[in-house]
Amino acid sequence: MPEPRSTPLRPRVALVAHGIHDHGGMERAFAELVRRVHRDYEVVVLSTDLGEELRDLVDWRRIPAPSRPAPLRFAVFYAVGAVQLARTPADLVHTLGAIVPNRADLAGVHFCAAGYHRSVGRLTAPGTPLLRRANTALARLAFLAAERWMYRPGRVSCLGAVSGGLARELRRSFPGVAVVPTPNGVDSARFRPDPQARREVRAGLAIADDEVVALFVGGDWHGKALALAIAAVARTPAVRLLVVGRGDERRFGALAQRLGVESRVTFAGPRADTERYYAASDVYLLPSWYETFSLAAHEAAAAGLPIVAAPVSGVDELVGDGEAGLIVDRDVGELAAALAALAADPERRSRLGAAARERVAGYTWERSTDAVLAAYRTLLGAAPAPSKERVAA
Repeated sequence: MPEPRSTPLRPRVALVAHGIHDHGGMERAFAELVRRVHRDYEVVVLSTDLGEELRDLVDWRRIPAPSRPAPLRFAVFYAVGAVQLARTPADLVHTLGAIVPNRADLAGVHFCAAGYHRSVGRLTAPGTPLLRRANTALARLAFLAAERWMYRPGRVSCLGAVSGGLARELRRSFPGVAVVPTPNGVDSARFRPDPQARREVRAGLAIADDEVVALFVGGDWHGKALALAIAAVARTPAVRLLVVGRGDERRFGALAQRLGVESRVTFAGPRADTERYYAASDVYLLPSWYETFSLAAHEAAAAGLPIVAAPVSGVDELVGDGEAGLIVDRDVGELAAALAALAADPERRSRLGAAARERVAGYTWERSTDAVLAAYRTLLGAAPAPSKERVAA
């Protein structure tokens, strides 16, 4: 017997994502969306992972898929998720990227494989080890094929872009599909200057009060160019590098040792309390090969840190014309010069950090949700009447 449809007063939305929780950027965006829309919409979640605190708010249809390797995870979810979505009546389908072959109303784009390939000129970041390179390349080939299938008129009504730079990428790569801004948000109450946390974290890591700390946050150490960050710090004796996140610590620790800076590179591992590490730092360093928004950079700005970054989407909009930090070429010398300039000028760090916090203030999760809801209203207004059954091709 088919499931009863939602009423027109409370439309049913199917959210499709690999994971929806508070760990990671794109997963966090959907988690915040669930918290804010479940009262006005009947939400059905199709995902492999869902934060425990969200499960009572939605109807969860778990999609079993392995956590790794990435190509297998993508393929299994793509196939199983397609079947589950086809069996799920919904007035609106919102996917987190091109992760199922079904037709969708809104695809929220937080990573664009076509944009990555165009920006980097290859499927993986330079310096990636052979096995990891093969795994990542295979996954991104799958992403490219899925994007080409889904991001075209007739398969998706609208693409949600988390930054202006990503919106331009999407319009260039997928002409004919509407693109709307759906920026991420930042919890400025959680991510803020915190003198007590600064003292405690520094004491725990044996970092002196007067040391200038450049912070690197992320899990994809090759893609976010941690090797460049370590090399830049090696040329900047006044700066210590603090690395937060999960990665190949042995490989990158060996690099720090070869460059003679192992005593100035601290690996703190993955942390649930990243806000304390932002508070303990002086500069945020992001030489990444590709970004669409960089939630970590925006969290750093909320914590009052000036940004030193390569020119990537989202971050360039945050920094502006030097108001909140320095955008430099993805070059060891340029990065080192920017770090040295800020290390030598605490007043400038303070000024840029204050501007960063001010500029990021407009990026709230309420604003993010409002942008998505505006897209929902437009799409539902143009959609067939809720009494019609949605058929996923």
